[in-house]
Amino acid sequence: MTDAADALARTILESGARRVAFLGLAKNVGKTTALVAALEAIHRRGVVAGTTSAGRDGEAWDAITGEPKPRFRVWPEQLVASAASTFEAASFPSTEIASPGFATRFGPITVRRARASGEIEIIGPSTVSQMRTTAESLEAAGARIVLLDGAVGRRAFAGGRVADGIVLCVGMAAGSSLDVVMASARAALNLIRLPRAGSAGAQSIRDGALTDSSLRERPPRAGETLVVRDFTAMFLSSESLVGLSAAGVALAVREPARLLAVTSNPTAPARPPLPAARVFEALRAEASVAPVFDLVADLQSDR
Repeated sequence: MTDAADALARTILESGARRVAFLGLAKNVGKTTALVAALEAIHRRGVVAGTTSAGRDGEAWDAITGEPKPRFRVWPEQLVASAASTFEAASFPSTEIASPGFATRFGPITVRRARASGEIEIIGPSTVSQMRTTAESLEAAGARIVLLDGAVGRRAFAGGRVADGIVLCVGMAAGSSLDVVMASARAALNLIRLPRAGSAGAQSIRDGALTDSSLRERPPRAGETLVVRDFTAMFLSSESLVGLSAAGVALAVREPARLLAVTSNPTAPARPPLPAARVFEALRAEASVAPVFDLVADLQSDR
């Protein structure tokens, strides 16, 4: 375990957040590596953590690249919510604690307590309501903090209905060059940091998802503020965002998200890695006041 991993765990625990979403900017950016490192550091601090995934994580091989993937590892007494069949193939013994009451094609989701450290392929709930119920089950079983694994493409699990803190995981797999990756990171950070809607000025409340097509169907007026529930409801292209900015149209949310930290990964499948410090420094400039961690190169910002 690196000092940076311990610092990330400390940042998470001291934030007071109860449910933290690890949000990957793309596949293979180091999201599972970051979450597992945090789980180990939290375990070493004597805090019982629970975990699950918004989808499938911890498989041995990447289905697209064919390269080995980091395994999803847990430690003794930690609580895991996953499809029942995944515990049969796990490398650690566990005790069933609860069943939230819904199924996957790999069996019902169950909450189990790990009796030793080991690896598992996690297959978690697939909807926001199921994720919220699962997190509640993990808390009822004794988890003092719950870490949720997911990606920007399925980011609904990171909204305020489920999580109250976010760790954004950024890596070179998110783009063809450092500039492209930083542009993607900037867009994600801007999205997560959308401000709370004020009480003054012209506002247009939009229910559901805000998309390019919904903008065309109901274009905003110049100088207006478009308000959605939270950042997970925002699905606008970069072209639409540029157009809104040019028209003086602002974006806001009723439920702001809370960014706790950002992680940096200089590697990408089938490409030589960039120098870790170069990617880290570029990301630190984009992240502003949020702390940045490279958990493998053991780099951490002073914020």
